[in-house]
Amino acid sequence: MKFYESGNKSNPVILLIPGTCCHYSLFDKVLPLLKEKFYTVVVSFSGFDENEKSEYLSMDDETIKIEKYIKDNFNNHISCIYGCSLGGSFASYLLQRNNIKVDHIILGSSDMDEANILLASIKGKILSPIMYKMIHTGKLPNFMQKKLDKIKISDPTRYNQMVEFLNSFMVPSLKNIVTKKSIYNQYVSDLVTKIDKNIYQENTTVHVFYALGMGKKYRKRYLTHFKNPDIREQNMNHETFFFCYPKEWTKEVFDCVFNN
Repeated sequence: MKFYESGNKSNPVILLIPGTCCHYSLFDKVLPLLKEKFYTVVVSFSGFDENEKSEYLSMDDETIKIEKYIKDNFNNHISCIYGCSLGGSFASYLLQRNNIKVDHIILGSSDMDEANILLASIKGKILSPIMYKMIHTGKLPNFMQKKLDKIKISDPTRYNQMVEFLNSFMVPSLKNIVTKKSIYNQYVSDLVTKIDKNIYQENTTVHVFYALGMGKKYRKRYLTHFKNPDIREQNMNHETFFFCYPKEWTKEVFDCVFNN
């Protein structure tokens, strides 16, 4: 795991955690905007960084590394953690473990899916070769491309949003470094890592960027896992807000941290 810092060190610290199979460059479009008020630290997962030779082992292993980094570099206290999709599960798990102090965590369209080890393993064995091929060829599987082509005709706006999202998996820097094992471990360990119910830590506010297009069950999950979360609705689909509206997304992050 590596960490990429930038900005004015006198500003409050925001830790940015990417999603499943995503490269740390995922946050490049928002870093210049965030630096107006934050010192930014981008997490780069083990097995997904071209600047080190490593493999992703588990969510616990990565979480311990994040905790150590915050303890060693920021006196164990930062202003905010933003988690993009999978990153939101990490933010939740960090809050649950309570080994670091953070004033705000923000979940970006995190699905909070969980499964037993058998089901998670089956899903992982199906998903990992698909994601591996996407990353290494830069192309979608035929079944996904056909579905996308239909959406292009029926809903061009939605098509452009999906392309923006899917491109986050097909970064050239990842082609020669990501293994099927890293993909499998990342996906499966996320599913089997249990997030508690009714999580609450004094002096930490939980914010959720809730994409209404994901469905009502996700609101219920957020209310189950957290005590009195600040749920902010967007009439969009999964992480559309982050990928397609960086200026508006940044404004919302600022509002969470500096107006609460």
